[in-house]
Amino acid sequence: MGLQKIDRRRWIDVCAAISWGLRGKHAEIEVREAPRQPVLGIAYDPAIDALTIMLDGVDHFVFNPREMYLDFALGKIQSLEILDAENAWQIVVLRDPLRLPGASPIA
Repeated sequence: MGLQKIDRRRWIDVCAAISWGLRGKHAEIEVREAPRQPVLGIAYDPAIDALTIMLDGVDHFVFNPREMYLDFALGKIQSLEILDAENAWQIVVLRDPLRLPGASPIA
């Protein structure tokens, strides 16, 4: 399916919809060079014009985002790409955690 631009009018609904499928994923936010952390959800708040990427222990905010894209591959979201107010791309790469032999899957 590839990279798909999301219309701003759909950001609230799209963020809510994709958050349901994030359980067990880890996120790496490339602009901050943050280590991989479990991702809890993504939300857009039009009142403050901010996207929030909620990670385990920290939230990452993108204020006044200009564009948002989702990158799909094999029926799954691979990344969320956000163009911020300063024309910098903030890329959130979503990855399944490494499963070690004998480890039980996340319920």
